[in-house]
Amino acid sequence: MRKLSARAFFLGLFVVWGCASSGKLDRGALPPGIDPQDPLAATMLLREGESMLRDGRVDVAIARFKVAASLQPANPVVHNFLGLGYLAKGDAAAAVEAFTRALTLAPTYTDARNNRGVAYRTLGQLALAESEFLAALQDLTYANRAGVYFNLGSLYFSQGKLEAAEENLRKAASPTGPVEAFLLLGEVQERLGKLQLAEQTYRRGMDRAPERAELPLRLGLLLLHQGQEPQAVELFRKVLELAPDSPEAQEARLHLSR
Repeated sequence: MRKLSARAFFLGLFVVWGCASSGKLDRGALPPGIDPQDPLAATMLLREGESMLRDGRVDVAIARFKVAASLQPANPVVHNFLGLGYLAKGDAAAAVEAFTRALTLAPTYTDARNNRGVAYRTLGQLALAESEFLAALQDLTYANRAGVYFNLGSLYFSQGKLEAAEENLRKAASPTGPVEAFLLLGEVQERLGKLQLAEQTYRRGMDRAPERAELPLRLGLLLLHQGQEPQAVELFRKVLELAPDSPEAQEARLHLSR
């Protein structure tokens, strides 16, 4: 299974909490332009940190979240973002601690529960991860339910439970769900011998994310193995158009040169 991006696992829900500052603040850690007396200081730090996290500047993002936590230690959103930072850094144990702190402050905070499931899975604590994802799905109002279904489906896939994986990934592969759900669902269906369904899944994925080269590559390989070479060649050429310098393009060129 291909490595998945962090965004495929969790979508941060930004909420402003008005909490009084009571933590120990290292003023030397304050970035320029941030006034600790400003009631919006923690919010600004969260926004800066989130942007840095998306850009891959993980250590700087964590530093922002830590300062925000010192300003608003009772704000569960701060601890959730701090956990995301630790996950991106590869420190799943610290991430569990941060998500647990967020849930202690706000037991119904579904983002933090979903994210703690991801951290548990990273640590190999699969039963705990499954429990967290199932609990997150009990929140019928949660905006990122497709992401939770993807997490649960990928967990079952890693355990070889293909039928359970397919059931959850079908729910994740929605018009607003993660693109990776279509890729993994198609792979599961191929392994189950459901080749026609896999083809349909990859095509729906292409409609969902026409810019992603992985989807036409997967579909091209599937059709090639079914003896549909002209259609496969067309898809391999599409991969080259979408991402000429990508690993997918390199694989497509190998098949086009045969």
